[in-house]
Amino acid sequence: MLTENYKELALKAERVYETSLEKALKVAEFDSSLTEKYQALPSARGASTSEYGSPAKHPFEVYLKTLPQSILDITEKDPVGLLEDLKTKKISCVEVLKAYTAAAIVASKLTNCVYEFLPDEALEFARGLDRDYESKKGLPLYGLPFSIKEMVPFVGKAVTHGSLCYLDRVVDYNADIVNILIENGAYPFVRTTNPQSLMMLECVSYTHGRTVNTFNSDLTSGGSSGGEGTLNGLYASPFGLGSDIGGSIRSPAAFNGIYGLRSTLGRLPTADYFSCNIGSESILSVTGPLSRSLDTVNLVMKTVIDSKPWLVDPTLAPVEWKPETKTKFRIGIMTSDNIVNPSPPIQRALKIVHQKIGNLANFELVKFEPFEHERTMPILSKLYFEDGGRDFQSTVAETGEPILEQTSWAIDGVKDLDMHEQWEWNLAKQKYRKDYLKYWIGYTDKEGNVLDAVIAPVYPNVAPKHNKGKYWNYTCQWNLLDYPVLVFPVTIVDEKLDLPIKDYKPLNEMDEFHYKEYNDPKSFAKAPVNLSLIGLRNTDEKLIEIAKVLREEIGDIFAGQD
Repeated sequence: MLTENYKELALKAERVYETSLEKALKVAEFDSSLTEKYQALPSARGASTSEYGSPAKHPFEVYLKTLPQSILDITEKDPVGLLEDLKTKKISCVEVLKAYTAAAIVASKLTNCVYEFLPDEALEFARGLDRDYESKKGLPLYGLPFSIKEMVPFVGKAVTHGSLCYLDRVVDYNADIVNILIENGAYPFVRTTNPQSLMMLECVSYTHGRTVNTFNSDLTSGGSSGGEGTLNGLYASPFGLGSDIGGSIRSPAAFNGIYGLRSTLGRLPTADYFSCNIGSESILSVTGPLSRSLDTVNLVMKTVIDSKPWLVDPTLAPVEWKPETKTKFRIGIMTSDNIVNPSPPIQRALKIVHQKIGNLANFELVKFEPFEHERTMPILSKLYFEDGGRDFQSTVAETGEPILEQTSWAIDGVKDLDMHEQWEWNLAKQKYRKDYLKYWIGYTDKEGNVLDAVIAPVYPNVAPKHNKGKYWNYTCQWNLLDYPVLVFPVTIVDEKLDLPIKDYKPLNEMDEFHYKEYNDPKSFAKAPVNLSLIGLRNTDEKLIEIAKVLREEIGDIFAGQD
């Protein structure tokens, strides 16, 4: 752990990025036209990591206008379709890498979503796959590059998880899931940004600055997998790996209009990821894929689980990936958690889903009332920081790194628990889990049809304005219960349809805060509106099958957009 002043360490972090960018530009091979456009782009990276640059208002629009069609023909293609082109040698792995590297370079300048490029390693992987085409073309992910959150170990790289003092923590191994993906033909090409402490719905840190939203830079990218959310939201990565202990896959996926899966604990390897409070097992983080492609999410899950990761990671259960064969589904619709009501665009998205699938012969919709969701935060607020925040605070103590606003909000009032207090709160967790399961099963009908899933908000609003993301309950509720959740896109904020509610009577202070935040739909222009699909433990496959129907009925929410 380093003890230099944080400002000096921030300069070192900047050099890590700049050095990797210089090498990435050589791999991407910008021509003179793209070089000129790139140099003229507004930058989300400031003069230092304490400053936040001057990003374009709508990064995705600028991104599409910057990249040449030859690159977009590769990066805009569904990754599963691109995979077929790679396997049939219509395109080489090196060509795909060059296109995605170019896309990520442009994406990073516009949104500050990349912590570090991996040009040398990725080029070696791509060349090796091309060279060994005959023996490796049958690999399920042959030739696909992918992005990894900075907290995910990659050999030869420092893992800071957002704290500058760890710039010297260079690991000599890959995370198990990274090795599995490499063995199956994919390879990492960038490491993406994550925030200080990882415990925030924002993506800001003195290691990189601030990552902004794909569609509206006045809004957050989400956290803590914010770089993954934005990079994949721009289609500048086929898929990425994030982590989730309170919403850190789902909020970035939702805020950037893509799919993101919070998998059931014990299905994907994640025990070797870095974070604060390593060793605590009260509320465990899980990993999962983020992608604009539902089929890619499905393929990544299947590929990793088919590799039998429980033979590598002893914390996993030997639960194989078995596609759901059920054809009729009983779905609950939860319109509010009755603590903070959702904003008009979220309410409209819930109505859209109800209209799209409510009359389908193979779907039965029922109203789902939340079960005592007010019990969640009193438990989680104790178990997230059982040490009273001492572990995190130690990462900033010696360097003088200031604690950011969103971090302060997360750790405010946490208490150092003694052993018996930890036992007490873990017993409260287990009791609530049992009570909730009994309640869920209570929705089984007379013919014995269980409730297959619940559709609910991801957050009270679309992506919030910077430093305003202060309600985790719609996501951390399911971390407490360890239920898998798949986030899916539904629509986009409509300035005419999504008007603020008049004469609203708030339920409480937090509800009033969020009601006032949604003051004008113009402030949230072009923001995607996503919802959650929640299931009981180990029903990850079922969620994907249900989402396939939702995708077909809802369609591409970005079709026809500028």
